[in-house]
Amino acid sequence: MIDTRNTGEQMHTSPRPAETWVHEVLEPGQLSTAKQPFGRRRLSRSTLLLLWGLRTYVLLMVLLIAFQIWNALHAGG
Repeated sequence: MIDTRNTGEQMHTSPRPAETWVHEVLEPGQLSTAKQPFGRRRLSRSTLLLLWGLRTYVLLMVLLIAFQIWNALHAGG
């Protein structure tokens, strides 16, 4: 039972599975089962090169930050 704040009355709720409740609330177009899968998209060579460049940049920045933190911790000694 849930106590409502405004009226002080108790609201009775039946224990239902979450899936049933979600299917009742959402519209059919919002359900993932109603959507068609698109599959993977083919990327051009320049897009793949750009993505690999970004991955490399992020990896180098993570290593640089880790080195700076390690250097700052060990510089005092």
